[in-house]
Amino acid sequence: MTNRTKDDIEVMPGQVWRDLDKRMHGRTRTVLAVVDGKAQMDGVPKTMVSVSRMHKSSTGWALVRDPG
Repeated sequence: MTNRTKDDIEVMPGQVWRDLDKRMHGRTRTVLAVVDGKAQMDGVPKTMVSVSRMHKSSTGWALVRDPG
């Protein structure tokens, strides 16, 4: 499994991503850890997202901010 998105963005802890699904009303989540192609994100409940889904689409994710 890779920790890179289809857009060749390396997913790493500290990044902030926006959920593009209309039902989520633009929520943002911060990546806590990335293991075996899955990103664990903060929030209640904590969310596990496959890195392969982290790209711009109607139900995908968009990078908001890189750490640092």
